[in-house]
Amino acid sequence: MTRQYVQNARDDLDKLTSLVQNHIPFTFVRFSDGEIEILRNRKLVIGNNITEFRGRVFNNDFPEFDRKYFDPDVDTDLRKDLLSAATFADAHYFKGIPTAHNDMIEEREFLLRLNGRRSHQMTFTDLFLNSNYVYARTSFFPVIIHHFENISVVGNFRCELRGELKKGTLFPIPDNLFSQYHDAKASMMSQLEKTPRAGLVLSSASSLSNILGKELRQIRPDITFIDIGTALNDLLGLPMGTRAYHKLINPKGFRQNFQAWKYKWKREYKLRW
Repeated sequence: MTRQYVQNARDDLDKLTSLVQNHIPFTFVRFSDGEIEILRNRKLVIGNNITEFRGRVFNNDFPEFDRKYFDPDVDTDLRKDLLSAATFADAHYFKGIPTAHNDMIEEREFLLRLNGRRSHQMTFTDLFLNSNYVYARTSFFPVIIHHFENISVVGNFRCELRGELKKGTLFPIPDNLFSQYHDAKASMMSQLEKTPRAGLVLSSASSLSNILGKELRQIRPDITFIDIGTALNDLLGLPMGTRAYHKLINPKGFRQNFQAWKYKWKREYKLRW
């Protein structure tokens, strides 16, 4: 009887580190709740203080660069390309998907079914976040960034590369990316396909990251591509208070230390498959 493979967040992160250390290019893309809504062809709005998600409306406090609008009747090409990224298979093409700690077991099973239940290339969408965040920032990303001479960063036009990423090259994307999807994708692909051999691409570009990662894997498998989401916001010159796990890095004073301690007791903190 074949033993079922069960993902372990720390082991999966170490596996990616080992690939870099052994000069094996890979792609990691993340399918979060927004991508799930697009795959299921449901309207998604993250606008000015308003989120429309699964037919319900909520208030939000997201910055302008986090805004997005997916219209199932209009954005058909975006969904088609995202579906292609969700079903593409390659030995070193890894997909992060929502799991139990996100209270999204149904969505996990949905993506596993799309992939014929092949789980060895599947991992956590929060692989760099929550209980893995400090380890990712202190052990994973320093190794990755130090390893590569040529680093390209896809991010909002407001980004200013700092710290270890200062040596990188920024490829800026606009706000309201979905409304400019075709032009943005064509522009990014024309530039990124010229990435120096064995280079690194770090992408913080919402659902476009998934699509760029998949298409670059097909035409430039020598490139390592990582969808970083908001994990490196400080190195991109973007706000570090937009996500709960940001509190875990360098908390200052009693209040921030208490908030970081309190967050570690939340159900979402511990990554669970």
